Amino acid sequence: MGKLNGKNSITSKQFNRGLVLKLIVTGACHTRIEISKQTGLAKMTVSKIIQEFMDSGIVSECEEEPTEVCGRNPIILRLSEKAPKVIGLLIFRDRIEAVLCDLSMRIIQKESIPFQDLTEQQIMNYSYEVIDRILAKEKNIAGIGAAVIGPVDITNGVLLNPTRFYGIHDVHIKEYLQNRYDYPIFLDHDNNSAALAEKLFGIGKHVEDFIFLGISNGIGAGIISSGEVYHNHKGLAPEIGHMSIDCNGILCSCGNRGCLEMYASSHVMLEKMKKASKKDLSYEEFMHMSGSKRIDNILEQMLQDISVVINNCVNMLQPEMIVLGHDCIEWQDSLVARLEDIVNEKKLANDNQRILVRKAYFGKNAQLIGAAANVVDQAFKGDLKFLQS
Repeated sequence: MGKLNGKNSITSKQFNRGLVLKLIVTGACHTRIEISKQTGLAKMTVSKIIQEFMDSGIVSECEEEPTEVCGRNPIILRLSEKAPKVIGLLIFRDRIEAVLCDLSMRIIQKESIPFQDLTEQQIMNYSYEVIDRILAKEKNIAGIGAAVIGPVDITNGVLLNPTRFYGIHDVHIKEYLQNRYDYPIFLDHDNNSAALAEKLFGIGKHVEDFIFLGISNGIGAGIISSGEVYHNHKGLAPEIGHMSIDCNGILCSCGNRGCLEMYASSHVMLEKMKKASKKDLSYEEFMHMSGSKRIDNILEQMLQDISVVINNCVNMLQPEMIVLGHDCIEWQDSLVARLEDIVNEKKLANDNQRILVRKAYFGKNAQLIGAAANVVDQAFKGDLKFLQS
């Protein structure tokens, strides 16, 4: 994390509070002196903010373990157990989940409802049910964040028209949640949310530009550009799964031909591997199979197909890293390394900087944790009540 400049003015109080909270919660700084150096804020300003945090039960202090070095041991700042918690809600193709996290994204409680069919009303009923289970045990909530499959209108909080999603469309998720719960509600695309979680707390913490690639029964992406989640002015997220790798290819449910989803999504790959092997295994089992040339050839073609789209994005965005999520977590390390090789072989810019390909730090929970991170990100910007006075 680069240096984050605070603002030494009365009007910037909320901004400074959010900044100091971010440095403590993400583990970037552990002492008042570190925070002052990192932000450029006066020591007195930092001490005043820390004292307010302590008085509000947000932060606590403890003495570091004794060392052999002479002198007083530094006082370490930690997130207090009394600090507000956040709820994350994930609306996905086969389940609705909710998670209760502290501000550092430590999971406290997790609830899930799987389904094989769905209606608009059930989306909200299931969402209410998993959130209510959490609220039955915890009332000190800073906000509720939602991560939703796309396409989604982020500005208005509307689930638009996902492909293969039971014919459901135009669901005003944010409005429903605001009408039921007296907490701030923040909503984003599920892969944007995952990218945010990985940027704030995960594998992308020290990376300013990366693409989060989520492969499941759909394929999606979230983009971190110059340290921030990319959103266009309409509030729409990238739909990388519907970039074409063959303009004369397979007809996609979106109406276009040759979309990447039709070649490399999990359910497509699973059918290919079952047919080739004549074995009824799971996606995970196939990914850990060894010694099958037929499966190896199918996986190599999958990587080649994925690399077409990734390299189009690489040539446009010049990211430092590709972060893999969803079912990619099941890939063997050799498969990840092979994709990294292909991407770097095909990229245009010969800048001697290798683009890394890594699995998400939060694994298959990246989107769910990302939902909660949507709330925490607002806290880091000083935009939540518990940081205001």
